[in-house]
Amino acid sequence: MRNSVFITGFMFVLAMMSARLFAQQQTPAPNLPVEPDSKKIMYREVVEQEGTPDHLYDKAIEWFGYYYTNPQSVYNIQDKVNSKIEGVGRMKIYYMDEKAGVRRDGGLILYQIKMDFKENKYRYTLTDFNLKGNSRFPIEKWMNKKDPAYNQNWDSYLYQVDTTMQRLISTLIEKMKPFAVKKDEW
Repeated sequence: MRNSVFITGFMFVLAMMSARLFAQQQTPAPNLPVEPDSKKIMYREVVEQEGTPDHLYDKAIEWFGYYYTNPQSVYNIQDKVNSKIEGVGRMKIYYMDEKAGVRRDGGLILYQIKMDFKENKYRYTLTDFNLKGNSRFPIEKWMNKKDPAYNQNWDSYLYQVDTTMQRLISTLIEKMKPFAVKKDEW
């Protein structure tokens, strides 16, 4: 009887540990786009879009106002004459505190956003991802699972960066499209 209680208890603890390990491994390590020369994470695309450089620039300024709470804090360069916008974006990352069962602040990621405009096309570039701190901490370090300081939260952080950048890109591309003009036929 005592043996069966011990075995049942042991099986319960083993099942709980397995479930916890499985839950921690739920966040897949994303396959982030890495620029081969610089070895930096870089999201970059040239998008074919009808419009003059001035028109595309204005659409991008509208998107910045839509996407960022305070776009003025993002801009470093707003240059309509040379058809470019540059700035520094920010996003928070989080981790799960398993003991307390709550989501905790993991830090602030800063990244460079650049947009260039030409006739009927524009290019966006998202790069230079760094964890804000006293010194630069490029998040590319989180991609090294052999690092002695490796932390299982790093995969989650990279996943959060990737999903946020994918959402940013999809809203950008959608908002840069021309408005559909509806005819008032009555």
